[in-house]
Amino acid sequence: MPQYIIENTMSNNELSSLESHINEISVVEVYDLASDIGRECEKIIEEYGPATVSNLIPKVINALEKLENLASQNERENSMLEELNNRIQCLETEKNEKAEYRKRFEKELESIEEQWRSESRELLSLVNRLQDENRRLQKQIATTPTGALPTAPTIPSPSHQPNEAQVIQNLTLQLDKQREELKAKDREILENSAELDQLTIQIDRLKHAGRESRKRQKLLQMQIRTLCEERADFLAQMQDQHREIVTLKQRLGIAEKENEDLICSKEEDDKPRFTTAELKEVLSERNELKHRINDLEEELAACKPLPEKVEKPQNQHEETKNEEEDDEDRPVQGPLPCDPDDAPWKKTDSDSGIRKFFRKIFSEGPGSSGTGDSFSRRSLSQLSKMALSSGSHSNITV
Repeated sequence: MPQYIIENTMSNNELSSLESHINEISVVEVYDLASDIGRECEKIIEEYGPATVSNLIPKVINALEKLENLASQNERENSMLEELNNRIQCLETEKNEKAEYRKRFEKELESIEEQWRSESRELLSLVNRLQDENRRLQKQIATTPTGALPTAPTIPSPSHQPNEAQVIQNLTLQLDKQREELKAKDREILENSAELDQLTIQIDRLKHAGRESRKRQKLLQMQIRTLCEERADFLAQMQDQHREIVTLKQRLGIAEKENEDLICSKEEDDKPRFTTAELKEVLSERNELKHRINDLEEELAACKPLPEKVEKPQNQHEETKNEEEDDEDRPVQGPLPCDPDDAPWKKTDSDSGIRKFFRKIFSEGPGSSGTGDSFSRRSLSQLSKMALSSGSHSNITV
């Protein structure tokens, strides 16, 4: 029972690792996997024949097509997640900047309020002191006799007046300075708010540029993928054309061998020939000779015994048959016409890249010479990696 639990946990761990690997797989890795599977299938076909994998290959192709679709969907989802994460980070940084600016602004307001409170307390204390001094002077004036007014003036000593005037002047100067400082702070706040607006506009512009660059990156990924598929198709077409050229060369050699008699006939055309009148004379002489031969054969047959008379028509019949066979049409000589490009058996349906890849793998057959080399040349992973490394966006997964 514990052993079963351990095996079950190990299988769960393997399944989780397999799921994580599937979530991280890309289209290039799918094509690498297809190339490895095709190589192993070629080895099996070489050892045991094509009948062993005839039912397995369509299922493998369907599974690889589904895996390719899942890989492309995974890439789209990863790009979307990356875009959303970038947007969240931008919003968080903006939020933190606004919070810091708010804290700094609140601290400045608190410092200004504290300064106002201290100044107001100083002014209140100064006003209270002046009021006390005023009451004291009023009491002093009230307590002094009327006759002693000319000799003892009730006006406070001149030493207090300059001090009070100086204090009031200092307070007015401090108030003016504080007003100027408040105006300067207001100007700074306005400038900071304008800078903040400009920064927000710049951030929005950068976000828009980032979105546009991501869109261009997606378009470039699609273009790279289509270029890889087109390159694979072109290589397959080139191989087909190479095979057609080889077959045409073979047919050309056969046609040249068959047409040697035509070349000889062309050379014989330059030789002198009979005219029509001479040809008629020759034909008439031939007919006369044939009649004479027939007459002589009849006379010879009359001179011979009966069995020989019976065998003679058979010989004549065989000769006529041989002449008829000679007069029959001879086989046509010369190169055969090529098949048209729009022939129905040359048309192929638009299949997926995996199907074209496997068709290209098994087009030459496992028994042909140099199968391993041709397969290594046909590996689409090299094509896709070359296409990715050639551009400026080499960090894109295709």
